[in-house]
Amino acid sequence: MKEILIVSQNNACRSAMAEGWFKYYARGAANVTSAGIEPTQLDLNAAQSMMDAVIDITKHQPKSLNSLTDKEFDIVLVLDNKVAKTASSNLQYKNLYVFHFDSPKATESDDSLTRKAYDTLRDDIENWAFDFIHQHIKRLM
Repeated sequence: MKEILIVSQNNACRSAMAEGWFKYYARGAANVTSAGIEPTQLDLNAAQSMMDAVIDITKHQPKSLNSLTDKEFDIVLVLDNKVAKTASSNLQYKNLYVFHFDSPKATESDDSLTRKAYDTLRDDIENWAFDFIHQHIKRLM
């Protein structure tokens, strides 16, 4: 079973979404966790967007990257170019990949634009997770 870590700045949105998708698509083939450089509370817009896709991340507890420095991972996936150097220097891993996803912007004046930004990010992360898993973890028949 592969050990996979997904890293972003806050472990509140992008990496939480990615953890949800990786757990869904890689079930039985990988243990998946996520962490952040500076963890903050779960982004409720991210949780709602994932719930709309029937993936429940509402119980996600953001974790600090520092709490995982003693564990070795088969794969580390970094979702923010700004944290790649910190992640790569503080972790034990066999393979590290960097895929940048921009953080969505909440728009106070227009909830529909906010939802669209989060839903677009959710869909982009899902497509990437599906492809990555089937190329590197569980090959499609």
